[in-house]
Amino acid sequence: MGSQVKAAGLAWAVAGARARRHEPFALALFVAGLLLVTGLPAFVAFGPAPADRQFMGIILNVPDTAQYLAWARASAGTLLIENTLTPERGQPVFFNLFWSAVGRAAALLNLDLPAMLQVARLVSGAVYLLALFWFVGLLSASTLERWTGFLVITLGGGLGWLLVVWKQFTGDLPAPLLVYVIESNTFLTLMGFPHQAMATGLMVLSLGLAALAFERASSRLAAASGLLALVLGLQHGYDLLHVYAFVGVTALVLAWRGRSRRPLVLGLIATVPSLPAAIYLAAITRLDPIWRGVLAQYGNAGVFTPAPVPLMVVFGLPLLLLIIARPPVDEAAPRTAREVLLRVWLVVGFLLLYVPTDFQIKMLAGWQVPVGILAARVVLRRIAPALRPAWQRARLPAGVAAAIIAIALVLPVNGYLLAWRCVDLGRHDYPYWLHRDDVAALRWLEANTEPSDVILSSLTIGQYIPSMTGRRAFLAHWAQTLDFYTRRKAVERFYSRDEADVARENLLRQQGIRFVIHGPAERALGAYHPSGSAFLQLVFARGETAVYRLREAG
Repeated sequence: MGSQVKAAGLAWAVAGARARRHEPFALALFVAGLLLVTGLPAFVAFGPAPADRQFMGIILNVPDTAQYLAWARASAGTLLIENTLTPERGQPVFFNLFWSAVGRAAALLNLDLPAMLQVARLVSGAVYLLALFWFVGLLSASTLERWTGFLVITLGGGLGWLLVVWKQFTGDLPAPLLVYVIESNTFLTLMGFPHQAMATGLMVLSLGLAALAFERASSRLAAASGLLALVLGLQHGYDLLHVYAFVGVTALVLAWRGRSRRPLVLGLIATVPSLPAAIYLAAITRLDPIWRGVLAQYGNAGVFTPAPVPLMVVFGLPLLLLIIARPPVDEAAPRTAREVLLRVWLVVGFLLLYVPTDFQIKMLAGWQVPVGILAARVVLRRIAPALRPAWQRARLPAGVAAAIIAIALVLPVNGYLLAWRCVDLGRHDYPYWLHRDDVAALRWLEANTEPSDVILSSLTIGQYIPSMTGRRAFLAHWAQTLDFYTRRKAVERFYSRDEADVARENLLRQQGIRFVIHGPAERALGAYHPSGSAFLQLVFARGETAVYRLREAG
């Protein structure tokens, strides 16, 4: 019996040595495979479709993604852009490095924005996954532990599948945010949010370099960390709060332990370079009336970090393991900067989840990293030894068995989300799809209107107006459209049967609206038909969609 166990252990040791030699190839294969799998919804959507429908290239969250594509379009030929998701004119500003790069790349490669979105997804996803693997490797004692942590972080989606099962019996999905939250779900991020993937990848790289800078007393590594933080701040300013908090607290802990000022100096080198980005973003969201109004409306989303108990559903098994079992400290280097930063990220990161702001849910981004790394330690250093007697007769080591079980238990939610996106996009319906007549109307507006023209439509169509036409929408986004709720009600009244024509005309003239779209999405709001209004002139019609222009007064 003992000889069989020793033989099995030797076989797995030899297999482990071979795996380490082939690890770069395995990593490349995994990254390519995961990006391919998370691209399945796009593959389904870009496939055969009804003759009267067109897929708009967005996999998840149309309002926000259409907003990003509007920034990309506006940035294709200029550095400074206006907010075209609201009718008010404002001063052009530089707003987002990532979407500016996407817009310029689309123009350079002669790709439309939906195609460029998929290119950005692949590039950002690869950066994100490689950064995660490198960072997890800094904090893992073995190849098995590195891959276990990495797979838990990239594939895990929490316990939301229990809510999905509950839905099958009740017909309602309780607390859907616990299933669909994006910021802490690497898999979902890879599927549809390239800017989030790039931002979290840059944050992970910046924090890893900062930890190495502390350990090696290297100003160069600290400066490299600071440069990455600057790039991060220019595209996703929320994450600078993470960098400042984690690097700052780590520097304080190391300085206190070592009775040295050196960590404080390195911490400043790693954070100061990004301060201009933080100051700039703070300035435009306070001094510019348009962007100040946008930030003030962020609470319109009504989405906040789940309370601590529901948070366990979001993170699932990995977080439960950390609560039940005390995460082991790396015995090889218990006081290294990387180990300190990992613990700081876990504890301070939890506190940041409940920072009293309207955008607190953004603080979830990346917290799955320390949770996943420490959960892998619990699985392999605490649970696996306890399982070893039960696996003595098997040829599979207890550590490998425990890792496989842990990874299998975190998979179901993302399996559901993948299937859900494929089914949902396969319905060929609003808002991910538009009628081809709607698209034709938008193309006509792009070619026959001025950049300053304001266009009125339903919110369903309005969210696409800036990215497809480059024109201003009266109603387009829950935060970017100033006075959103008032304008949404005004649109609903405009298309309703009961609104007086004089009120409709007053709305158009007072708000500077020149064009009105009337198609299936607008008819769903009410029975009004613009053809009966003398103040409107038909300028485009195709199938189910028409465009009307406001006649000159008098």
